[in-house]
Amino acid sequence: MSFDTPKHEHHGHRQRMKTAVLKNGTAELTELDLLEMMLYYVVPRADTRDMAKDLLNKFGTIEKILDADQGEISKTTGLKDGAEVLFALIRELLLRFGGTKSQASILEPEKMKNYLVDIYKGITAETVYALYFNQGGELVGKQLIFRGGVSSARFSLRAVTEGVIRSGGNSVVLAHNHPSDMLVPSSDDILSTKRIAAHLAANDIELIEHYIVGKSDAVGFYAEMD
Repeated sequence: MSFDTPKHEHHGHRQRMKTAVLKNGTAELTELDLLEMMLYYVVPRADTRDMAKDLLNKFGTIEKILDADQGEISKTTGLKDGAEVLFALIRELLLRFGGTKSQASILEPEKMKNYLVDIYKGITAETVYALYFNQGGELVGKQLIFRGGVSSARFSLRAVTEGVIRSGGNSVVLAHNHPSDMLVPSSDDILSTKRIAAHLAANDIELIEHYIVGKSDAVGFYAEMD
């Protein structure tokens, strides 16, 4: 069932859509309907249906829109920050509360890369994050561990261990950014990662991967280390 409405009937269309949802729920909404209504909260008055159509024509599905490069979203919609913030919030909600399948999917390399690039948007100083996972592969916590590099003498291995324990997890994905956008681990990155992995293993915690994050991509290097 679609709530598609001709342009000449647009006046009052939003209220009719909202009333229909309150009365009938969301199960019968098409992807176009869902996307159109999501955009209401970014575009207060204008018709968002054509905007939603343009996004679906370009990317195919809402899932692909949520995973898309946000610069491409802006080009397609003509919007600036609003749509990017909305989609980032939706991604985070799905990761936190979307159930085992949704949360486990972040461990897929492409999903993880997109997620990490989102986390580091706007961060210009080197920063370390840890993502915590339980036995089932669910994301159970995210923590900003340190502002600085993993090789810094002030980087706290204890903070990572305690973060995993508090979250109820048993494995970690580490990430740090290279503001230079050079996604190649330094010798210090490699040595520090070995030290971190050994410390975690001594506490029965697995280091799954360590990513270096740039402006538009992320590269994992721990799994390839000897």
